[in-house]
Amino acid sequence: MVYVLGDSQFFYNDLDDCDQVHIDDVSSDDTGQDLSNYDFKSDGFRVTSPSHLTAHGRLTQETHIPPAVRGGVDWMRKLAFRYRRIKELYNEYRNNVEPLIGDERVTSDWMNLRENIEDVTDGWLSLARKCLQLINQRFV
Repeated sequence: MVYVLGDSQFFYNDLDDCDQVHIDDVSSDDTGQDLSNYDFKSDGFRVTSPSHLTAHGRLTQETHIPPAVRGGVDWMRKLAFRYRRIKELYNEYRNNVEPLIGDERVTSDWMNLRENIEDVTDGWLSLARKCLQLINQRFV
C-alpha cells in the first residue's frame, strides 16, 4: 500500500535512482510553470525501450530516459517539476493523509494497516506521534 501511494502520488519509480540529496536541490531548474494540468505520465521523463517488448508487443518494464539525455536541461526541468509537486502534496496533506489516499475502501485499508502496525509494535506509531507533537509545541 505504501509503495502504491509512493508511486501514484510521489513518483517513486521516476525518482528511485535519482541522486538528489534534498528536494530543493533542483529548484533552480524549475521554471515555475503551472502544474495543475501538467501530464507527468506522458511528459517524456520516462520512456519505453523497444528492447523491453514481449513477442506480443507488450512492455515488460519501463526504463528511464537514456543516460545521454539524463541530466540535460529538459530532463532536469521535469525532475524539478516532480519535486515541486511532491513538496506541494506534502504541505497540503502532512496533517491529514486520508484525502490524498482517496476512495473510502483504500482509506479503510490504510486505517486497518495503521491499526495492525499499532498492535504489532505495541503502539510505537501513537507514541512517535505524541513525541513529535511535543517537540513541535516546544518550537512554536
